[in-house]
Amino acid sequence: MTMTTKPLTAQDLRQRAEELFRASENLIPELTSPEEITQLLHELRVHQIELEMQNEELRCAQADLDASQARYFDLYDLAPAGYMTITNNNMIQDVNLAAATMFGVARSLLVNEGISRVLPRESQLIFYQHLKQCIDANSAQDWDMRLVRADGDQFWAHLQVTPGQNGEYWLIINDITERKLSEEALRGSEARYRALTQSANDAIITINGDSAIVGWNLSAEGMFGYPEVEILGQQLTVIAPQRFHNEHYKGFKRVQEGGKSLIIGKTLEVVGLRKDGSEFPLELSLSQWDIPTGRFYTGIIRDISARKYAEGAKLALEQQLQQAQKLESLGVLAGGIAHDFNNILCVIMSNCSLAQLQPQMTGELLPEIDKAAQRAADLCRQMLAYAGKSLMTMKQVKMTALVDDMIKMLKATINQKVIITSDLSANIPSIRGDASQLRQIVMNLIINASEAIGEENGDIRVSLTETTVVEGTSNKDHIGKSIPVGRYVCLEVTDNGCGMDDDTRQRVFEPFYTTKFTGRGLGMSAVLGIITAHKGALRLTSQQGTGTTFKVYLPVQNDESAGDSLPHVSLVPWQGSGTILLVEDEPQLSMVAKALIQALGFSVMEAANGKEALELYQKNAECITLVVTDIGMPIMDGYELFRKLKDMAPELPIIISSGFGDTLVSSRIATGEAAGILSKPYSFDNLREVLKSVVECSQKIV
Repeated sequence: MTMTTKPLTAQDLRQRAEELFRASENLIPELTSPEEITQLLHELRVHQIELEMQNEELRCAQADLDASQARYFDLYDLAPAGYMTITNNNMIQDVNLAAATMFGVARSLLVNEGISRVLPRESQLIFYQHLKQCIDANSAQDWDMRLVRADGDQFWAHLQVTPGQNGEYWLIINDITERKLSEEALRGSEARYRALTQSANDAIITINGDSAIVGWNLSAEGMFGYPEVEILGQQLTVIAPQRFHNEHYKGFKRVQEGGKSLIIGKTLEVVGLRKDGSEFPLELSLSQWDIPTGRFYTGIIRDISARKYAEGAKLALEQQLQQAQKLESLGVLAGGIAHDFNNILCVIMSNCSLAQLQPQMTGELLPEIDKAAQRAADLCRQMLAYAGKSLMTMKQVKMTALVDDMIKMLKATINQKVIITSDLSANIPSIRGDASQLRQIVMNLIINASEAIGEENGDIRVSLTETTVVEGTSNKDHIGKSIPVGRYVCLEVTDNGCGMDDDTRQRVFEPFYTTKFTGRGLGMSAVLGIITAHKGALRLTSQQGTGTTFKVYLPVQNDESAGDSLPHVSLVPWQGSGTILLVEDEPQLSMVAKALIQALGFSVMEAANGKEALELYQKNAECITLVVTDIGMPIMDGYELFRKLKDMAPELPIIISSGFGDTLVSSRIATGEAAGILSKPYSFDNLREVLKSVVECSQKIV
């Protein structure tokens, strides 16, 4: 008899043991030897051991099954999602603890109940439709719907139905009420945001990280002319002029790379482009926001065309008012200037008459005539400076001479009952500044002092001193700001007029402010602007009924001595060569200018207007070295001649000779286009220096 190796069940072992027992009953009588009996007993022992082993395996398997079932039910009950087993007739067969908690009822009260107990009436049709699809397709179905708790409250749930055996199915339930509420809140927020943006007066656009437009409100449609359906998805550059595309692209890349401080949160003025191709100024404010799907930017855009127009109109009006103020100043000065001009003309005419009567004195008289002519030229330049027709030039200025000249001129202008006394030190250092603007300071302060006195008898005291502001002193300007430490020339103008009250003192430097209680209130804001431009300071002391004192602090540069030194003039007269085309409509000026130019070694061709000059140049272009032309001429003026000659010969040096002032010339002819400017009246030395500079510059270029 052999041992079997096939695993046997307990029943098999019992059956085998009975068979062996019956066989042994039959065999025992036949056994005659002890060896056979021993063999038989051994086989019985082996089968007994096999039976015990099988019983142990059965006990272990049952224990594992029990443990597995325990773990399953633990997981089943502890799962956060609700689980239900539903029979084929829609009865709840089993339910876990999460589902019972979700519905607010004991598990025992749900088991053997119909599934309709947890379905709101309005949701039952939806549930059974999805259930039918699950059974028919034999595949899982999931959807969102409302369920009802035991107390009647409804909640949102995400359901998943999985088919089982014998018509049963599993139902997995997740409570998504909070998510649904968040989604509804988000939709409400989006609706409010859209309503807000659509009703906003400013254009509001949204762009993504690729610079594509993804948001566009009604104001943007009206501003740029693009409807929303047409603009969405296009690049931001579609609403910017082509010349700015590269600049906008670089700026936006810097923002994307982390340089948000460059434009984020700031208000920028840029140029926009409408659909019809027209450009307009706009104000842009850009903000950045991040969501899981990426980074976006919202731009609030305001059309500032009207504001820019208003600013331009305001600027033009201010310029007109400033010009009117200057003209008013010129009107005040007219009497004094006429007085000085008459004196100058008297000197010139008297010396000319004396030279005719006594020719031998001509050498002595000519310097006096020249000095008087220079004084007349200075007066003309001063008038042009007041009228804004002269360029500002910063150079070393002797304030003593400047203030003394202004006092002499204004004495003949202001009320004769007002006495001007001056205390001007001869040792006052020079300052660096624009002489014409410094004259305007002196003029305005003295005129205002005179008008503060009115028609009464009064005194104006003008002093000029050198002072030093040191650290720790309490020198304050008119607004209480400390005056910087350093050396200053101090101009002080004091009157014994009506004085100012507190309100007037606070507002006296406002543009175009005037009390008109005694006069015109001329130019105090301009005075303050000039002082500030010269890095100076101003102090004001005034008391109503007792008078006013203005103290102007103008800084002294450390290198003043260098500025005072005159340029070296060679004693050897400079000589040129070549032919100059002289264009001048005044015969006497043309005659004198021709003689002076010939004295410098040049040949001269003359023309009385631009048309004659153009014809002469066309015939003699190869031999004309340069052109000296007046501006104000009949038939064709100097501006038109300049343009036509430059069109014909761009490299031709042209010198502009004008009595209208440098500013007017530079407004029509850009700096650098003209080879030089010869301001009338000019001396022989002026003419020589301008011609020398132009000729030498032309030779370097060649």
